Amino acid sequence: MFGLGFGEILLIAVVALVVLGPERLPKVARSAGLWVGRIQNFINNVKTELNQQAGVAEFRQARDSIEATARSFERDVNTYVRNIRGEADALKHQLTQDKPQEDTDNMSVLEPLHDYRTQIAEAPLLHRVSLHRQALQRRRDMRPRRSITPKLRVRRH
Repeated sequence: MFGLGFGEILLIAVVALVVLGPERLPKVARSAGLWVGRIQNFINNVKTELNQQAGVAEFRQARDSIEATARSFERDVNTYVRNIRGEADALKHQLTQDKPQEDTDNMSVLEPLHDYRTQIAEAPLLHRVSLHRQALQRRRDMRPRRSITPKLRVRRH
């Protein structure tokens, strides 16, 4: 860790033996070992926490990119629906201007177009299922199915 070789450690041990004496050296060595262990444990905890935060950051980036793609897809679908509605309105306007109003057969031609337009207006553009519901569904799908196991009967003679 600090780049201490065997010679340096041996020199430190000899100096500690001379300074502390043989009575206090085991207690000091034990407490020093505990402190070194605590410091290593703390450093390992910090490393794992940093790795977890990095993983969370990567997950957030992936989630944000997926959400941006979904928003752009939704915008594209909305523009296509608006274009289709505009074309349907133009066709309806063109059909009503081409034929006189007194012809009742034209109205029967326009009624299905009107019904289609109201269905488009009432239908939601995109159906989104929440992530929580998706997770619950996956968990439900992964559950093992209960199967009926036959009970063994013992024959008595």
